[in-house]
Amino acid sequence: MKTSVAALLSAFVLGTAALPAAAVVTPFDLMGSAGAGLLGGNEAPSAVVGGGSGGEIGPGISFDSVSNMLSLSVGWGSGNGFTDLTGNATGGHIHGPTAAPAPSSFSQNAGIMISLSALGGWDGSASAGGYTGMVSLTAPQVANLFDGKLYINVHTALNGGGEIRGNLMPVPEPASFAMLGLGLALVAGVVRRRRT
Repeated sequence: MKTSVAALLSAFVLGTAALPAAAVVTPFDLMGSAGAGLLGGNEAPSAVVGGGSGGEIGPGISFDSVSNMLSLSVGWGSGNGFTDLTGNATGGHIHGPTAAPAPSSFSQNAGIMISLSALGGWDGSASAGGYTGMVSLTAPQVANLFDGKLYINVHTALNGGGEIRGNLMPVPEPASFAMLGLGLALVAGVVRRRRT
C-alpha cells in the first residue's frame, strides 16, 4: 500500500493540531533609538541630565503565552554591571501603549500602564537597583507588547520624566521553524522509505 506525500503531510498537520496548547515562551530585549538596554538616550525626548544605564540581568525578560505573564529581571547601576543612576530611582514603570508600533514607538511617550516600583521585587538603589518579578497582562496589553508599544522607564529626582528607558521588543524565535522543518523531514523520510 502506497501512501501519498499529501496524505502523510495531512496526517502530520492534523496530529500536531490535536496536541494540547503548549506554552510559548517568547524572550524579549530592551531597545530604543540609542541602542539596546535601559539608556538615557532612549528617552523621548532624550534631555537627560547625567544618567546611568541598565538592562537585562539574570534570566532577562520573557512572556508566557498560556499564563499571560511577563517575567522581568532588569537592573541598573555598577552593582549590576552598568553605570549608576544620578540618584535613587523614584519610580519605575511599564508605559504604554504608544500610538505607533516599533520602531516609531522609540520616540513616543505614553502613560503609566504598570507601576513596577509599587510591586514586590523592586529596588530603587542608584548603584544596584532593579526589578525582578512577574506581571499579568490582558489580551490588549499582550497585543501592544508584541507590537513594541510598551517600554520600561526608570525615573529619578534629577530626571523626573525618566532617566533610562528601553522598549520591550520580542526576539524572533527560530526554534518554531526548526520544529516545522524537522516534522517535514520526518514525513519526507517516511515517504522515501515506502517508495523503496
